[in-house]
Amino acid sequence: MKSSSLGWLFLVAILVTSSLPLLQAFRTVNTSVFLSPKIDLEPGLVSNKYYNGVDFPRGRIALKSFNAEIVDEAGNPVPLYDTYLHHWLVVRIFVRKGLGTSDISKLNSSDYIFGRNSGICNDGVLDQFFGLGSETRRTATHIPDPYGIEIGNPAEIPSGFEETWAINVHAIDTRGVEDKIGCNECRYDLYNVTSDASGSPLSPNYKGGLQCCYDGRRCRLKEGFNGMNRTVYLRYTVEWVDMDTSIIPVKVYIFDVTDLWKRTRNSTGINSEHNCQVYGFLLWK
Repeated sequence: MKSSSLGWLFLVAILVTSSLPLLQAFRTVNTSVFLSPKIDLEPGLVSNKYYNGVDFPRGRIALKSFNAEIVDEAGNPVPLYDTYLHHWLVVRIFVRKGLGTSDISKLNSSDYIFGRNSGICNDGVLDQFFGLGSETRRTATHIPDPYGIEIGNPAEIPSGFEETWAINVHAIDTRGVEDKIGCNECRYDLYNVTSDASGSPLSPNYKGGLQCCYDGRRCRLKEGFNGMNRTVYLRYTVEWVDMDTSIIPVKVYIFDVTDLWKRTRNSTGINSEHNCQVYGFLLWK
């Protein structure tokens, strides 16, 4: 009798396992293509803005891929030698219901919560679900079956809040600049800066990085160069499926090679406090 029960359990396991590919074969993969708000550029100008409450698939779904690129007003991809895409980020934000806006710049801090990924960095650092840089067009983000990144799960959304999405686009218009590579690397001498975006003075040893090429700064142009203003967009394509029991949810982890974490002295455990720097210092002689 015991061996008979085990045989039935084994048969059921085979049937369940063999049915998974069939469920996946009949699953509908949805594709949505969106545009960010317009990004106004002119030669040498840096645009590094957050766009809150952007278009995004809704409901309890599983994301299968997310791809993005900069396009012009006609929908044509913009080459990197004209507009360098330093990075783009996709961030989840829970916003209190009934406020009439998801623009967190207009809200009190108690009215929104960042729905960060599952990574180990300190809060506010590398929180994004997706995010790439100039390698965007050649980086595959497809998540194979039976896996998917689950979003819209009511159990993960704080009571009284709703799930929204924001995009950060950091683009540098390099038309007519003296040194395209130097502008892309955000070298301080090409941006003529002595302070960061908040007005704090830069260290004399700081030779380049994000603190030099913040929103509204301009990289040095060739003398006498005149170019037209232009409008571009981040076009992002999302593939997703409805969440069901055949999908195994996966979590997003982002690790940072510049993390200053160190094991606590004489400890055999792991210190959960991390201090991710995002990037290191760039030095030129």
